[in-house]
Amino acid sequence: MKLTCDQLEHVLSELLDGESDEALEAAAGTHLATCDSCRVVVEDTEHLRRASREHGRLRLPDEARDRIRGALIRDE
Repeated sequence: MKLTCDQLEHVLSELLDGESDEALEAAAGTHLATCDSCRVVVEDTEHLRRASREHGRLRLPDEARDRIRGALIRDE
């Protein structure tokens, strides 16, 4: 199996979640060994996931949430 950049991006969550089979993992490893762009995407995605887990859910201030809600309602 050979993956393109688009295909790797499509299965990235599955790969990072450990929900892929060995063939997909091997194909991703082969692709990442030769594709700097995809390697950066994977590293950045892993970094964001790690930061999200470490910091937990962030809460917007009430004023910001109200402004966003108001803007969404006006656009309907």
